[in-house]
Amino acid sequence: MPGASTGGFPPIDDCVDFPCSLPSFVSVNQTPPCTRFVRCTVEYDGAQFAGSQLQPNVPTVQGTIETALARLFDAPVRISAAGRTDAGVHATAQEIAFAVPDRWTPGSLLKSLVSVLPGEVRIVALREAEPDFHPRFSATGRRYEYFVGDQAAALSPLRAGRIWQLGRPVPIASLRSASTALLGPGDFTALSRSGQPERGTRCTIERATWIRTPVGDLRFEIVADRFLHRMVRYVVAVLVEIATESRAEDELRTLLSGGGKATPPRPAPPEGLYLTGVRYGDGWNRRSGVPGLWPLATDRQQAVSRPD
Repeated sequence: MPGASTGGFPPIDDCVDFPCSLPSFVSVNQTPPCTRFVRCTVEYDGAQFAGSQLQPNVPTVQGTIETALARLFDAPVRISAAGRTDAGVHATAQEIAFAVPDRWTPGSLLKSLVSVLPGEVRIVALREAEPDFHPRFSATGRRYEYFVGDQAAALSPLRAGRIWQLGRPVPIASLRSASTALLGPGDFTALSRSGQPERGTRCTIERATWIRTPVGDLRFEIVADRFLHRMVRYVVAVLVEIATESRAEDELRTLLSGGGKATPPRPAPPEGLYLTGVRYGDGWNRRSGVPGLWPLATDRQQAVSRPD
C-alpha cells in the first residue's frame, strides 16, 4: 500500500466492513515507549456492539478492549486490528495487536484480560508479536462465513441474532452454480458500499462455497485477499436472489464487471456474518467454523456436512 508502514500502527481510514488499521498505541499513550508487542485472536458477539471500531457514546469492540487494557496498564491504549465489522456482525478470529509494558508477560496478560473483559468478548489466543507485525498489513487473506436459515425452523426466536432468518427454501445447487462467477479477480464496486481510494475496488476471490450444516442452515464460506465495505453481505444477497429465481444468473457477471444496468441488491442482514479467519505467513490465525453453528475443524477430524 503506498505510504503505509507495516510497523507503528498507522491511522484509521473511513470504511467499515473490510480489513483496516486502527490508531497507534504510541500516538495516544504519553508514557515511555513499550518494547513488548503482543497479538491476540479475539471472538465477539457483534449483536452487543455498534460495530468493532471506536465510536463516541456507543459500545464498540475496540472501546471495550481498550478500556480493559487501560485498566490493567493504568494508561490509555490503542489497538490495531485486521478488520472492522459493522453493528451486528460477529467474529471468531479477529486479530489485534498492541504494545504493552515490559512487566507484562503474555501469560499474565491473558489471565488478567480474561478477568476484566465482558462475556461478549473472548480472547482465543495471545502471544508475542514481532515489532513489525501489523494485523492488517501483514495479512495475506481473510475468511468470512455467512449462515442462512432457509427452513421454517430457522424462524424460531431462539435463533435470532445468529443467522439470516430467511425461512423459505433456497436451492443449494443453484447457490453453488452462481458462486463460480465470483472466483478470481473482480471489480466489486457494484457489490459494496465503498472501497479504499488508494487500493481501488478490485478483490481476488480464492474460495466461495456453500454447504448445508447438520442443523439445516446454509453455510457460505468466502476467502479473498481483501474485502470491501459490506461486500460479503451484498454477495450473499445477490446469490440468494439468483438461487430463488428473482434475479437472472448472468446479472452477477454484469455486477462484477462494473454494474452496467444491473441493480445491486439490498445487503443481507449483518447477524448472519462472521469473520472467521485472517491468514498470515505462518497460516490462518484460527480454523474455520463458528461455535454452535458449524464445528471448528481439527487437524484429524474435518466437519462432515449433512446431505443436501
